[in-house]
Amino acid sequence: MQTEVLDVTGMNSEDCTETVMRAIKTIDGVGTVAVSYPGNRAIVEFDEQLTAPREVAAVLEKAGYGVRKLNLGQASNDGCSGRCGQCGCAG
Repeated sequence: MQTEVLDVTGMNSEDCTETVMRAIKTIDGVGTVAVSYPGNRAIVEFDEQLTAPREVAAVLEKAGYGVRKLNLGQASNDGCSGRCGQCGCAG
């Protein structure tokens, strides 16, 4: 499994979190998905044999959102990779 941290643009309310999550989960090979509206982030774990970040981006763009890949170390100022639940990246 591979993990990507995406900067998701166009989320304008907490409702967008569920929309983004549902869109990503439609992709074969996607495992865990964590989305943060305040952090404009989606952390996606996926099987790289079944899908790729470009497919995730394409699905989100089709749903009306913009996407930019981030390095895991950029997920927060302290490099927590968005799993601390305190940085606003995800949690």
